[in-house]
Amino acid sequence: MRASKGWIITILVVTVLSLLLLLPSVAGDSLPKWWGRVFPDKGINLGLDLRGGIFLLVGVDTEAAISHELSNIRDFMNLELKNDQVLVKSSDIEGSTLTLQFYSQADLDKARALANENFTDRADVYTDGLSLSFSLKGAYVRDAEVKAIDQVRQVMENRIQELGLVEPSIQKAGADRVIIQVPGASDRDRQRVIDIIKRSAVLEFKIVKDVGPSEDTLLAKYGVSAPDELAAQNLMLVPGNTGIENEKFFIASLESPVTGESLSDARIIFDEFGRPAVSFSFKGAGASKFGELTESSIGQRLAIVLDGTIKSAPTIQDRISTQGRITGNFTTDEANDLALVLRSGALPVPVTIEQERTVGPSLGKDSIESGMNSMIIGGVLVLIFMVVVYKLQGVVADAALTLNMLFIMGFFSAFGVTLTLPGIAGLVLTMGMAVDGNIIILERMKEEIRAGKSPMAAIDAGYERSLWTILDANITTLITAVILFWFGTGPIKGFAATLSIGIISTVFSNVIVARVITEYIYQNKKVIKLSI
Repeated sequence: MRASKGWIITILVVTVLSLLLLLPSVAGDSLPKWWGRVFPDKGINLGLDLRGGIFLLVGVDTEAAISHELSNIRDFMNLELKNDQVLVKSSDIEGSTLTLQFYSQADLDKARALANENFTDRADVYTDGLSLSFSLKGAYVRDAEVKAIDQVRQVMENRIQELGLVEPSIQKAGADRVIIQVPGASDRDRQRVIDIIKRSAVLEFKIVKDVGPSEDTLLAKYGVSAPDELAAQNLMLVPGNTGIENEKFFIASLESPVTGESLSDARIIFDEFGRPAVSFSFKGAGASKFGELTESSIGQRLAIVLDGTIKSAPTIQDRISTQGRITGNFTTDEANDLALVLRSGALPVPVTIEQERTVGPSLGKDSIESGMNSMIIGGVLVLIFMVVVYKLQGVVADAALTLNMLFIMGFFSAFGVTLTLPGIAGLVLTMGMAVDGNIIILERMKEEIRAGKSPMAAIDAGYERSLWTILDANITTLITAVILFWFGTGPIKGFAATLSIGIISTVFSNVIVARVITEYIYQNKKVIKLSI
């Protein structure tokens, strides 16, 4: 019997690599700067239940996604019909239906033809008198709702990560909620996180047609009694917050040829008076569109609309294609946060904070101590049991078990896995399964010795005949863990991830590591009796 040199080298390499990968979790910031360029330097992160931090349950207004889709249809119809000399008398959105009213049958016929050409794939189009209605199809409604919550989750993840907070966890919860956990965030960070999450950050650029101190005066000037009636003139009423007394309301173009989706960057700057402002720049087609918009509107005012309010409206002096700035009564923190949310993208629909709580670090400390104590006490008892019952082969099993835990923790550290209390439970369960595998092998060896086989033959038979039993037990558990990870959220997913990694490492340790150590001990020796 001779231990394979290839497996010996593999085990040594994996052991040394695991130790190196675990160093960031032990040494922390004391590692040299070059370490992160050679090895992963994330280390094991502690979850919310261990470290403390912020927990938020965010409700997503998925119905607004439907309204947004219908608004896009309305804006498209208004723009295209205007080019064809057709005016929409009025428009109304109710539920998943958009209704447009027209002045004549000829206008309605043109609108119906345009609608059939562009929207029959997503909506049922029908007429009633001089009205044209778009009723979104069920499959399209469901798709829009799913898309909205996915976008919300991605935008929130981008925003929180830009804050520099450690390992935030952002997950969907049900059909219209998102769970946000930010371990390590202090109570001081809580309000800033909430403000950044709730901010829509919808940036639009419109051409100003008129401005005034009151809503009624402007509406009367354009011959309408309500803001919605301006849509027939391809206009809209927008509140202003430019810091100028007589600019409380603006009449601006309904369409927005350029939006914040075209931004490539946004940064805080300071204007000529030393006041904080936000500089933005465009990318690709956005720069071309912005250039065309400003070139065709020289001499007019460009409204910079943020979340439905005009923040500034400078007069266009020349073509602008690459960058601009947003001014206002910002503090430095407000300008920084505005730049952050503009960079991360706008929320597609409104959100609400349904539940929030700050988890204190004392809970995390108690949980860590309890979890570590359970692992240490359980581990020591298991190690002692194996040595007492199985003698030298028990020592081999203990060595394989120790290396197994080292491999698992090294993997966690390498990939910055977030360890939670359920994760610690998964580690304890992994330890039990690893011991169970070793016991299966050792008991099989005993059976082979009782059957009259030589010690070397008993070792070979013990590992070979136990292989499929160990694989069967671990693979079925792995399948269950993968299902839990796929469908679970939060703590359940953490438990499943820890268990899955542990199972893979356990099989390697039981089947390969323990056998190589055993073969190395007995190689080139004439063994009369096994110490088992």
